Amino acid sequence: MLPVLLAIVFVLCTGVLAGALLAVERAVVPMLLRLPRQTWSDVHRLLDPGFDPLMPIVNKVALAAGLGLAVLAPGAAAKVAFAAALAGVVGVALVSELRNVRMNRRIDGWAAAGEIPDGWDSLRARWARANLLRTVLAGLAFCVSLGGCWLAWA
Repeated sequence: MLPVLLAIVFVLCTGVLAGALLAVERAVVPMLLRLPRQTWSDVHRLLDPGFDPLMPIVNKVALAAGLGLAVLAPGAAAKVAFAAALAGVVGVALVSELRNVRMNRRIDGWAAAGEIPDGWDSLRARWARANLLRTVLAGLAFCVSLGGCWLAWA
């Protein structure tokens, strides 16, 4: 019973991560890339409260559920699949914390300083590349988590 509940939570969380990041990748990032300096900075800062703290919480729940499934899922193949999906979730967390969140803090600092420095557009491009990477990782985690369910209970 516990592995089934963990699988439901894991698939739900990886789906939310993948869906939210895909929406950002397909709609928000292209819009941000077209905005001029000050507007981009303002809009970028306004987006963060909508994603934080929800997305980190979803990621942490996914990490816990995925870890449980890597141990408790029935069958070696399912355990490997859930461990692989868990690795994708870990990747999302690492890219988010080590790249996107750090850049978000820099952008917030610019607002406090009252000036956006030269080279801001290269940071914007790096942020977009990091977002694409975590979107791919989240999508893979979601797909592989579904595969783990199939391997465990089909």
